[in-house]
Amino acid sequence: MDLEFIMNIFPTLLKTLPLTIYIVVVTAILGFLLAVIVTAIRLKKIPVISQLMDLYTSFMRSTPGLIHIFVVYYGLPVLFRAIGIDINFISRVTFSITALVLYNGAFVSEILRPSYLAVPSQQHEAATSVGMTNWQKHIRVIFPQVLPIALPSLGNALIDLLKDTSLLFLIGLVDIMGQADIIIANTLGVYQLEVYVTIALIYWGCSILLEQVIRFLEKKTGKYLR
Repeated sequence: MDLEFIMNIFPTLLKTLPLTIYIVVVTAILGFLLAVIVTAIRLKKIPVISQLMDLYTSFMRSTPGLIHIFVVYYGLPVLFRAIGIDINFISRVTFSITALVLYNGAFVSEILRPSYLAVPSQQHEAATSVGMTNWQKHIRVIFPQVLPIALPSLGNALIDLLKDTSLLFLIGLVDIMGQADIIIANTLGVYQLEVYVTIALIYWGCSILLEQVIRFLEKKTGKYLR
């Protein structure tokens, strides 16, 4: 184990961290919005569309994320070319975010749905009885109770999303893992162990930071359950 080599490559790998963080943040936001839509459709049991959403979540949750990355990156250009649209100008980052949003949205939907159902029906009835509209009821009463219930699982999903970004180097994206692959190639594989240990430390540090943020949010939102 060459500690000096680890110290030398650490700044190089950290330079690509902003790209990884950008992908995680954008994917988390868009994936959450997608999950809210999917959850709402499934809860309302809209004919046909609800069954399609069930099929979507089942497929996404039952297949590896790597497959979705490959299908989006290699499959979408072929699909659009068949209808006369060229999307090869789209960046790898956009393809990566698209694949991760579709994948992450299914998992987050399975977190939001049981969290929503965990709120007692009396809460819905009480809000309606005081004259709240459906929108007011959800914003003021239901969602503040859903959030603290869902937060621990949402935190785990966010950490899983961070780890899923390590697969993106397989489509040529130069993020942390992509830069690590370049370093390994330039050193002819001599320092593979050192590179992977460094990568592990970076991901570990990011995961610890995310855990602290989620715990802070849990404390802030816990009052709504009390």
